[in-house]
Amino acid sequence: MTIHLPQDLESSIQAAVQLGRFASVDEAMAEAARLLLRQVGPLDPPAADPDHDPILGLFSDDAELMDAIVADIYHRRKTDTWRDIDV
Repeated sequence: MTIHLPQDLESSIQAAVQLGRFASVDEAMAEAARLLLRQVGPLDPPAADPDHDPILGLFSDDAELMDAIVADIYHRRKTDTWRDIDV
């Protein structure tokens, strides 16, 4: 794997190696990767739940918000005059 770092980061890593904190740049970068992965958490996708619909789940996460959105839609449908078309 080839990576490209900003010059300031590369210099800091080289300095850490020269000071003896790491045996090599590879060791320093491996430790940096471990710290990153520890911070971001597990990267495995969650197991699929056959009873959970991800789209419908969006609507059930905040029931009060969804109620407010539906109420607003019904209100607009009754008051918007562009729907009144005489044929």
